[in-house]
Amino acid sequence: GKGGWGGGGKGGGQGNSPTKLFVGNLPNDINDEAIQYVFKAYGNVVKTHVMAGKSNSGQSCAFVEYERPEEADTAIQTLHEKYEIKPGSGVILVKRAKSGGKGGPY
Repeated sequence: GKGGWGGGGKGGGQGNSPTKLFVGNLPNDINDEAIQYVFKAYGNVVKTHVMAGKSNSGQSCAFVEYERPEEADTAIQTLHEKYEIKPGSGVILVKRAKSGGKGGPY
């Protein structure tokens, strides 16, 4: 990449959690084990939380929390719109979860 944008990456633009990711476009029968299996390849996964079939399309989404921000970055760069958890189910979306504010899953 082109040298990490925004300098040391500490607390820039609060609102997104540096270690928590939102994962979208998951098959509706996804489970925590499958999420952990994929995401632990990129770092130490602290916790996962699957929200099954909430969207109109029947797709599930999930949250994955890493120990370190760099691990989350790697997962985004490697997986976002590139990886299919189940062949034929479409690529998954991986982005920073919004943090702070009400209505989160935790």
